[in-house]
Amino acid sequence: AEKAGVADRVTFRQGDVLKADFRDATVVTLYLLPVLVERVKPRILAELKPGTRVVAHDYGFSDWKPDRRVLISKTFYLYIVPAQVSGRWRLQASLPGGEREYDFELEQHYQEIRGGARVAGGYLPAFEASLEGDRIAFVMVEDGTSHRFEGRVRGRFEIEGEVRSGT
Repeated sequence: AEKAGVADRVTFRQGDVLKADFRDATVVTLYLLPVLVERVKPRILAELKPGTRVVAHDYGFSDWKPDRRVLISKTFYLYIVPAQVSGRWRLQASLPGGEREYDFELEQHYQEIRGGARVAGGYLPAFEASLEGDRIAFVMVEDGTSHRFEGRVRGRFEIEGEVRSGT
């Protein structure tokens, strides 16, 4: 770290990964065998803040698709801890036609999300839905007009952002 000039921004800790306190970490590097990678995963998801980057060397998580995979003589997997967004939400938006409220529901598998809004007479699916850390985005099309929502998850009960509408 000193040689690379980042000693003031890096902390190396040695100890039991199943007991260590790494809640304040913004990047976690794992060089563990598969059984330990799976054992530490629940703590990573429960204790680390959304947006925390996890880099696994050689062995990734069995059921969590990496955000990025790089092969440089060995395989490295990048995971970005996702915010928890599954469930029902009340979406309030200022649209060209005025204020609008939607009953919105999301399903989540790590950073992969899908869902949509129930409206009178039907359902509006969320297209291009994405979640990276605490950043969420999706598109809904209603009455021929697309509405792109981009925002941030603020805790477990609030998502705040902007809507851009177009045809």
